[in-house]
Amino acid sequence: MFSSTVLDLAFGLVFCFFAVSLTTGTVVETISSLIKWRSKTLLSGIQQLVNDPEMKGLARQLYAHAAINPRGPGADNPQKNMPAYIDPQLFAKAMMDIIGISFQVAAATGGAAALPSLSALHDQVKAAFATIPNPQIEQFLTGVIDRSYGDAEKIKTELSEWFDNTMDRVSGVYKRWTQAVGFVVALILAGAFNVDAVSVAKTLWEQPTVAETFKANKELKATDAIDQLNKALPIGWPNGFGKKATLKHSADGEISWKIEAFDALFSGPDWWLAGLGWLITALTTLFGAPFWFDLLQTLVRLKGTGPSPREKADGRGAAA
Repeated sequence: MFSSTVLDLAFGLVFCFFAVSLTTGTVVETISSLIKWRSKTLLSGIQQLVNDPEMKGLARQLYAHAAINPRGPGADNPQKNMPAYIDPQLFAKAMMDIIGISFQVAAATGGAAALPSLSALHDQVKAAFATIPNPQIEQFLTGVIDRSYGDAEKIKTELSEWFDNTMDRVSGVYKRWTQAVGFVVALILAGAFNVDAVSVAKTLWEQPTVAETFKANKELKATDAIDQLNKALPIGWPNGFGKKATLKHSADGEISWKIEAFDALFSGPDWWLAGLGWLITALTTLFGAPFWFDLLQTLVRLKGTGPSPREKADGRGAAA
């Protein structure tokens, strides 16, 4: 069975990485919301999907449609209040409306179950792209019509799947962007708050020894005790790295902090070791807060009495 020190070390590191990942995710999401990056990425994906990078053709018509951009003003300024998400079914309906397929389906004669002629739908597609030619999308829509035999539901389903497949790639682009920004944010946070993974691991491992030292040496001076505590801090400044903080007693009895060896902060092997620790901390955020949260639950269960029968059946980590 694992010793308590090993579990404490693992628990402390995982909790540290979870806290940094959670903070980083919050900062990245705030940045993304402020610059509307999710909406811009979605717009870029739509422009590539329909071959309209200049926003003058099909992409502009889609964003002017109420099903795609319900908060927008319409054709006057379709890029105002852009959505961050688009439902695939609504995208398919908007496409059918813009191309004119919806009208052709509704105008079919012979009862509700009748289908419009394929030639009529082909002519409608050609008419839709007469002003602004788009051969690739025109060929694609013609193929969709032929494969579905003019059935509106089948056309809608295929357009939805087309949109979904493209959005998977757009999501990948957005995820890579958030990971890159998240790494930079995490590295800044790790350096600013001195969240050094190496130092944290070392401190957590030595905590039992430090506690026993305080218990054994009851004549320890306050200044020495504070100095030891500063060196035993897992994160923050000072914590024994680079600079040494001690108490300074003035002639009138006032107590103040005195920082010694400040030059060592940016020189010596400690600096490189701390930089490595910050880098490790930043890299752990790439796994995401949910990963560390799940691992944290597993450690809690391992250290506790074990999961309840219901949690064991559900696969949940926290112990009862």
